[in-house]
Amino acid sequence: MGSATNRNPVRRLGDASTLTGYLEFRPRAAVVLVILTLMVAVVGWRIARDTGVRRVDVFAREAIALFDAAPPTGAVTVPPDAAEVEKRFQALAGVRVGFPRDDPDFLPVEIRREVFANHPAVSLRFRYAGEGYLLVVSPRDQLLGTPAAAVFPEGSFVSGERDGRSFVLWEREEATCIVVSEGDVTRAFDLVRRLFT
Repeated sequence: MGSATNRNPVRRLGDASTLTGYLEFRPRAAVVLVILTLMVAVVGWRIARDTGVRRVDVFAREAIALFDAAPPTGAVTVPPDAAEVEKRFQALAGVRVGFPRDDPDFLPVEIRREVFANHPAVSLRFRYAGEGYLLVVSPRDQLLGTPAAAVFPEGSFVSGERDGRSFVLWEREEATCIVVSEGDVTRAFDLVRRLFT
């Protein structure tokens, strides 16, 4: 019994030689191309997702290095009033971060401009209940008004320990923030949730 489609190239119809005729004549090729495109998209998405882990490692490593670095002599000293610290921090960073104004345990020590993961940032050294902390805020780049991609979903926190230091990393709409401390990671995480979110 003969096949319904004519597979012999010599006996093809004239209209089957156009591009639309090719797709009509070879629908398997279109299906294979769609499947290959989806596979490439999935692999690209997984690679992009994995680069977020690398970015978190870079952020944590650089923030811990800033925490361990001795402040230079030309550092700008911070007035002890939290309202003044908040204004100065916003002026330098371009990002609004609220500091606790009525908490006697919060004592700002130093505010500085930094280069953090090859981006401009502002750091605040402070003491809370006698323990030293470093807050680094780096505004996200905006290219043509579109914010850069986040490392991980907003509202999420990444916390961990490295080289005897603990860190908590989170992102807001306009900035990437990280707090480093020499204390326990659970205390640092609790401090971030109470003071900065």
